Amino acid sequence: MSVMIMAVSVALLAVPVKAAAADLQVKWFGYSQITVEGGDGVKKDESDPRIGADRVRIGYKAKLGNAFSKLQIDFNKTDATNNGLLPQIIKDAEVGYKFNNAASVKVGMFKTPVGMDFNTSGAKLDITKRGMEKVLVLERSLGIMASGRNIAGGFGYDIGYFNPTTRSGVVSLVDEEMTDDGDTTPRNTVGDDKAYAVRGMYDMGKMLHVEASYGKTEKVDGVNDYKVWDVGAAYRIQGATLKAEYIEGKLDKNKLYVWYLHAGYQFTPMYEAVVRYYQGTSKPDVGDSSSLNNTYLGLNIYLNPAKKYASRIQLNYVFAGGDTSGANAYFDYKGDKARSDIGYTDDAILAQYQVAF
Repeated sequence: MSVMIMAVSVALLAVPVKAAAADLQVKWFGYSQITVEGGDGVKKDESDPRIGADRVRIGYKAKLGNAFSKLQIDFNKTDATNNGLLPQIIKDAEVGYKFNNAASVKVGMFKTPVGMDFNTSGAKLDITKRGMEKVLVLERSLGIMASGRNIAGGFGYDIGYFNPTTRSGVVSLVDEEMTDDGDTTPRNTVGDDKAYAVRGMYDMGKMLHVEASYGKTEKVDGVNDYKVWDVGAAYRIQGATLKAEYIEGKLDKNKLYVWYLHAGYQFTPMYEAVVRYYQGTSKPDVGDSSSLNNTYLGLNIYLNPAKKYASRIQLNYVFAGGDTSGANAYFDYKGDKARSDIGYTDDAILAQYQVAF
């Protein structure tokens, strides 16, 4: 797979630029998200509330004629392992070529096209955190993807082929081997195992967006493939935002699905109220099924309404419900441990201040 990516990269760089005298255009971007969090849902020790950061990123987008590239790094990931991919400090590293609206191709490290909210920029989220569906997506990986947008009045697509998606929450958990003392260590699977993902969408300007996607990553436990599908829709009109999404993942006989409903209303250019309800249900092959729900009540404060995301404060209160004492949130593929990392198992108070350029 890595050899193929290198070969395609060379081929893309060899494509002649459409405009012979095209100027290189470079746009730098970056943002920091500093957080203050409290409540039993986030409390790990006596230092409550806790001050931290969600994202500390910088990067650029470059364009030369029809050729393009992107690099994005996150300084909040410097201590993370790479699990067979690029170091996790590198969020995106891609090169590509746009032939027209109906066809472009890129190769490198980028998001797989499964999940509507997941494919929303971290700087533009409606709530402070990615929600319960995040664990089910395939996340970022090294791969090659063909895309099209605004075809026949609003249709679009993505078709991708990737290395194993070891950054995925589900895949990284299952893609482990048990040692003699009972601990687990990552397999860092590389080689012939691979992943696929496809997405179709329709946009009616900025008012309506609908999409459906499907992904598969092979032999994440050495035998079984992990499969995931997702549908989502967003509707915006006169300050109101309505969203809904359903995502379902399956590994052998283990199933986990998450859905949410979201409503927001920007009642002044500076203030937006939001509410989002998540429901996650796990049906493991071994053990009992369980469900967990999180309800976010939020206020988004845009300190510079002309550039909404340049300076923003987000305030959320999260109510936890359901099987909060033992929610089996991941695929319990060994049948011996309940995990609740998918969402909050107790109430939480979340605040985030973002400054971006």
